[in-house]
Amino acid sequence: MLFHIIVGFIFPWILGAYLVRKHTKLFIIFYPLGVAISILLNEIGFNYFWKMDIVFKESSLTGIPYDLGLYPILGCLFICVIHYKKMPIFITFLVFILVTTFGEYILMCLKKIVYRNEWNIIWTGVSYLLAYSIFYVYYKLVRKFILLN
Repeated sequence: MLFHIIVGFIFPWILGAYLVRKHTKLFIIFYPLGVAISILLNEIGFNYFWKMDIVFKESSLTGIPYDLGLYPILGCLFICVIHYKKMPIFITFLVFILVTTFGEYILMCLKKIVYRNEWNIIWTGVSYLLAYSIFYVYYKLVRKFILLN
């Protein structure tokens, strides 16, 4: 479990601390959305499609470091890149989906995560496309109706 805490929570929060300091408003708006998306997808995934090398009686507990660290922070970084126009939107989607999917592929090769019920790395990429798409739609709504101009 220490591996998952370090990779899923501690390392991402090094970047997260920077985002909180430099882009506080974006972080406050999008971090809770990232937690919600991560918990939703992981809850479905842990029950049907994958398991981690450490399994508690409640299987989704293993994902908490990722639900509170890596995935919401990557989502906030995704929005920062889009908001400050560091890359075109299509390229941003492509880079974030491929990097996140590749990261999970490494976890799979290290046997830290095991796919089941015909889940595979392609479906993993699709799940990240879904997650980043939700972030993007929410970003567009926030920009249009609420705070960001």
